[in-house]
Amino acid sequence: MFKMKVTFLNAPGVESIYTSENSDFSEIIAVNSVSEKWGLPERIVLHKDEPGAQAYDEADVLEEIIEELSPAVEAVLDDQGVEVSPAIAAVTVKKVKLKAQYTVETEDVTAQVAQYAINSQALEYLASTDWLIIREVDAGTPCPDDIKAERAAARARIIR
Repeated sequence: MFKMKVTFLNAPGVESIYTSENSDFSEIIAVNSVSEKWGLPERIVLHKDEPGAQAYDEADVLEEIIEELSPAVEAVLDDQGVEVSPAIAAVTVKKVKLKAQYTVETEDVTAQVAQYAINSQALEYLASTDWLIIREVDAGTPCPDDIKAERAAARARIIR
C-alpha cells in the first residue's frame, strides 16, 4: 500500500494524504482537479482577439492554437476556365492553452506513515511501563531486566 501526500499550491490549506495499491496517483489528481476545488485546471479558451473571449493573463498562456473549423474550398471552373463557384477561405478560430491555476506537488510518505505507526507503538509501550521505572527510582523495587531490555529496544525503534 502506497501513501502519497499531495499538496496543492495556490490553494491555501489544501493538503491531503491519499492511499493507493500502486504508486500511480494520477487518477486521484485528475478526479479532484475536475472538481475545480483548487482552481481551474489546464484548459483551452478563445484567444483574446476572438469575439466572446474572456479575459486572461498573458503570463498564463502555454501555447497558441489555430483551429480550423472548415477547410478552404478551391474555386470551381468550367471547361472554358470560367469560375462557376468562387473559392472559399478556410474558417479558423484562434485559441490559447492556459496553465492550471494550481500546482500539484506529490511526496511519497509511505515510509513516514509506517515509521509513525512504529513510533506510536513504541511510545505506547514505554508509557505503559513507566510506572515500573518510577517504582524502582522511588521505592527501590527493581524493574525486571526483560522489561528494561524491551524498553531500550522500544526507544531504539523510535525515529523522529
